[in-house]
Amino acid sequence: MAADDALIDTSPMPFPRRIAGLVFIGLGRNQKRQQMTRNMKTKKLNYLAAIGVTVCLAHSVLAQPAGQTNYFWSAAGNAVTWSQGANWVGGIVPRTNGTTFQINLFDAPATGSLIPITISNTDVVSINDAIFGPLWGQTLDIYGSVTCNFGEFVWGALNGPVTTLNVHTNASLSLHDTLALGTAWWFPGGPNVVLNVYSNAQVGVNYLQFGAKMNLYGGTVSVTNGLNTGTATTPVFGGGLDTDATRAINLEAGGTLILPATYTATVTNWIARGILVVYGVPGDASEIVISETNANWPGRTVVTTTATNANPIVAMRIQVPRSNLFVGGLEQAQVLADYAITTNVNVTTTSGIGISYQSGATNVVTVTPGGMVRATGVGSTTVKAFIGTLSNSVLVTVNAYTNVATLIHRYSFNDSPDNTTVTDSIAGNSPTWDGILIFGASLNGSQVVLDQLNSGYVQFNPGILTTDMDAVTIETWASFGTISNWAVLFTFGDTDGTFGHNYISFQPHTGAATAQTGIKNNSTEQNPFFTPVLDNYTNVHIVAVYHPLVGYCSIYTNGTLAVINSSITVTLADALSTGDPYNYIGRSLYSADPYLDVYLDEFRIYKGPLTVGQIKADHALGPDQLIGTNTNVALSTSLSAGHLAIKWPTTSALVNLMSSPTLGAGAVWTPVNVPMSTDGGGHYQMTVPITSSNQFFRLQ
Repeated sequence: MAADDALIDTSPMPFPRRIAGLVFIGLGRNQKRQQMTRNMKTKKLNYLAAIGVTVCLAHSVLAQPAGQTNYFWSAAGNAVTWSQGANWVGGIVPRTNGTTFQINLFDAPATGSLIPITISNTDVVSINDAIFGPLWGQTLDIYGSVTCNFGEFVWGALNGPVTTLNVHTNASLSLHDTLALGTAWWFPGGPNVVLNVYSNAQVGVNYLQFGAKMNLYGGTVSVTNGLNTGTATTPVFGGGLDTDATRAINLEAGGTLILPATYTATVTNWIARGILVVYGVPGDASEIVISETNANWPGRTVVTTTATNANPIVAMRIQVPRSNLFVGGLEQAQVLADYAITTNVNVTTTSGIGISYQSGATNVVTVTPGGMVRATGVGSTTVKAFIGTLSNSVLVTVNAYTNVATLIHRYSFNDSPDNTTVTDSIAGNSPTWDGILIFGASLNGSQVVLDQLNSGYVQFNPGILTTDMDAVTIETWASFGTISNWAVLFTFGDTDGTFGHNYISFQPHTGAATAQTGIKNNSTEQNPFFTPVLDNYTNVHIVAVYHPLVGYCSIYTNGTLAVINSSITVTLADALSTGDPYNYIGRSLYSADPYLDVYLDEFRIYKGPLTVGQIKADHALGPDQLIGTNTNVALSTSLSAGHLAIKWPTTSALVNLMSSPTLGAGAVWTPVNVPMSTDGGGHYQMTVPITSSNQFFRLQ
């Protein structure tokens, strides 16, 4: 691909998570193969060409080859039955005599099947290592007996179907070490997981790492030595995806939770935090029984409920975070319910309630079945929520976004090679906002050069991104060498010394073999991705626009849109809530990530979103020239080979070429979507094909 070709995303990609340099794929079950290797002292994740997850379960029907320790689910048979040989690669069903090491339960990428996998009531599964699965939206139904000498680790796709582990009536799951639901101790897992324990079912574990949802429909869950649910505000083990918004322990009639001794204070804390609920209702402390003297479980803390059915909802309300949106903006509606004995309970994500939504005018806002409100046009209307015969509405007003981008920081890197700083050339900014060259960072007279081996990077002072920003654009021209996975081009945000949080960033080569930008608050990261990665691209023009107020983040390469994510809900105020104390070119906020080999010709920061026309114009002008300020300019045209060449001076502040089939009151002006260039004589140029219909052109 030539240096001035655009890099354009042509296929959907998963949303990756990265913890201390490791990759966690939340989606993309048919795109990456995940191979887990287990070491009792350290845990590592390695990603290969297609997803596969190592799982430790077993059942024996066929004889296994000597030394066979890994088994692979293929779903090539009926895609359901555990003991059917055709469902396993090579027809080899895992043995049950305790010598099975690891099993890849996730079906082969070619099948793409999410049909539930069944361990029947005649299956006795006994293994000596860990179960990794179900995951990525799978369902594992246990009707028989499963014993594992280590543990089971269950994760869910971040934006995909729920991963479900069902322990059915009279079934049992016994883990001699850890059950991790939506989390793990060496990296956080996706918390989109549900464990259902039915009547007379038994689940016994030594330790429970809990970031997801667990329903006790009459069964028993026994935790012998410890249970971790993090705190009300901090994800488990720092930087994780699981929070109190993702986890809940739901008790129903006959359900029993058995915990270690003297856990009464802990259980009371869970009730106050709303993560221990009765029939899905948080705060129902009066119907929760906590006993440390249960005769059947001496020396343990036993939790049950006196409730025999769910309390009725007697009133409900709908709220939105912002009643004033801009066109394209996106937000999650919240539904609050009053029950007979508890009030003001957030039931937005509570299952089984039957919430539905309605927009009063879909040309102003639309609303998804899950309550995501999208601003589609200027105006005001109501968003209404229903629960049975109850309903409530909220008024939402949508305006057009009119703020323009302002260049607030510019680094041209033409400082003397002897300098240890790079100058911010915007009037009044130097020396406060000059960048500092660290370790293997140097100047060559026209560029800053970052050396990966010598940990080269540029550092800016805290507060370079102002807290009143509702949008920000980062623009640069870069020439890359070979890029190590997760090396960072730029990042603005915070870190705890190991994990990054509250940031915006750009990675030209991720562990998932994509390039991406990201916006992250304390617990949620949202990304647009594109391919190919940027290894060995020279003089590539990169523009990242972060505009969550209007609901999107986008990346442009060489003047052309590479990718856009139009479902951004993390605001800049939230992402930068800790005040961007750490701001780098060429260094990550994650301590394990590598540095970057790169030459940069220019680096710019804008308060506000650059338009498509401005991005095209900047690409045409190159790194050493800014868009002009002259608003008194005229178009000139010439004909050539069935095309119309339209030109105007590069001193122009007007760079958006618009067209309309008519003039006057009926005019509809739309952007001309063709490449922009310069002619070498001080003019922008765009060439459009000549058609048989009228077209009128103007600059905006």
